[in-house]
Amino acid sequence: MIKAVIIDDERNSRDIISLMLEKYCPEVQVAATASDCADGIATIQEHQPQLVFLDLEMPDGTGFDVLLGTKEVPPFEAVFVTAFEKKFLHTIRFSEVEIILKPIDRESLMHAVSKITDRIHAHASTTRYKVLLENFNNGKNINMDLVIPVTPHEDRIIGLNTITYLEASAEKCTIHLFDKQQVLADRSFRYYTDLFSSLRFYQINNHQMVHLSQIGNIEGDGMRVVLKNGLRLEAADRRKKDLISHWKQYK
Repeated sequence: MIKAVIIDDERNSRDIISLMLEKYCPEVQVAATASDCADGIATIQEHQPQLVFLDLEMPDGTGFDVLLGTKEVPPFEAVFVTAFEKKFLHTIRFSEVEIILKPIDRESLMHAVSKITDRIHAHASTTRYKVLLENFNNGKNINMDLVIPVTPHEDRIIGLNTITYLEASAEKCTIHLFDKQQVLADRSFRYYTDLFSSLRFYQINNHQMVHLSQIGNIEGDGMRVVLKNGLRLEAADRRKKDLISHWKQYK
């Protein structure tokens, strides 16, 4: 059994999570619940859970404050539960920490619990939570670190500003770094294009996305992207005008 704690300021949410876990995730046993950050920290210290369901925003703080109140690297896995994903989207997604949206549906809960269960059984590193908190304290997306899952139980951490471009690789994504290293992420290209769409990245064709700051020049009326490391990539015709406009913002 996996011992869990639920921390949420809404009693209805705590009850719903408890009932859904009992019905759909019987391998998880709820040891206790808490209604705010301070009570949550005390509850974690008392029960020493393996899994914590954390409301993202509470009257006396955030789920990040709960993590900060435990240890530098929390000795448990966490699932953030929130109705407002966008506010802390990159902070959470960059660290590969699980998040489910309210109202909670069965599939999202079961998926999150399944991934957490695998990590617990594999004794996977919880370093991602250190990255999460560092990114939260940093507050600037362009300087954040990115946790890249390379296998189901192994991660690699890179700086977002070290990425030159991303490239689709079947159902995975190859991340090219400025020092010409490559990291094969156990995530789809679409996952990262969605995640990076509001940042300094631009998708130049159906299978490549570039870091705009890594572009040295654009040739052929916008059809050819020349990266600062000398590599040339072809841009789709329909994207060239928009590409040039975005690039000029970061020259």
